[in-house]
Amino acid sequence: MAVYTKLLRSNIEEILKEYNLNLIDYHMIKNGILNTNYYINTKEGKFVLRVFEGGREFSEENQELDFLLTIKNIIPCCLPLKNLSEKNYIIYKGKMIALFYFIEGEPIKDITENLLKEIGVYLGKLHSFSKGKILNRKSRIDMENYYNKIDFNFIPISAMEKMKIRSIYEEVKFFDFSKFPSGIIHNDIFPDNVFIKDGKIEGILDFNESQTAPFLYDLAIVINYWIRLYNFPKEIEEKYINTFLEEYEKYRKLEEGEKRALDKALKKIAITFILLRFDKFIIQNLNGVFIEDKNYSQLLPLLKYY
Repeated sequence: MAVYTKLLRSNIEEILKEYNLNLIDYHMIKNGILNTNYYINTKEGKFVLRVFEGGREFSEENQELDFLLTIKNIIPCCLPLKNLSEKNYIIYKGKMIALFYFIEGEPIKDITENLLKEIGVYLGKLHSFSKGKILNRKSRIDMENYYNKIDFNFIPISAMEKMKIRSIYEEVKFFDFSKFPSGIIHNDIFPDNVFIKDGKIEGILDFNESQTAPFLYDLAIVINYWIRLYNFPKEIEEKYINTFLEEYEKYRKLEEGEKRALDKALKKIAITFILLRFDKFIIQNLNGVFIEDKNYSQLLPLLKYY
């Protein structure tokens, strides 16, 4: 999320006419870094308005919205609202816009064993359902693309950290993950994309980078960014990883090859999101963008594992 496209009240009221909704108030959502989002409060209910900023064809983006409607009874997710033309989205001033039903709750801030069990269950269900299914589009979360754009002379990290990132990249760039089970994955399942209420997962948000890819990528995101990044004591870390994977495997068993390749996936995912943040907050010009500060330095502690 973030706000790249500024909308006035009159713009939002015009958009809401396409849904027969009456605006009360709204505000920009700062969380996230890839799309524009607004909180929308109407007489008919609460919604999130997304302006798609990915540069994809509208038909490509709509695959996500259609997919969400197919999994609504499998996992709790953020669902698109149909407009008066019974479509998932509208085109407004050349931009693709969708409304999503608002999910009550708040992003995960503190990781618990019960939350890891829940996300293991939901990812297991999602992957079991989506195995072999296709989203025919490319995600923006692309390790090689980021790496090739970056001049490390302008990245203000230590020489040791630069060396570690280059070393990991060389290790994993030719590793063939395509031979492992795949289907539609979330691909960005950080704790702040999962809302909780009363200590339980209420909704999984922001499938905009979902794509057909090896299931290992989602597992690596959880292990890296729900567990290892929090610097738990070693015995707690191992317990949490085992708990997460045990719950996941109740719904989709990992193949032996996947288990052996998990370390490679962890390395690839660790540097992919570090490189993404280099690109977003150092390479790109974000002047005038209302955006959450997700600094790359927050992710650098992962390098100690790899």
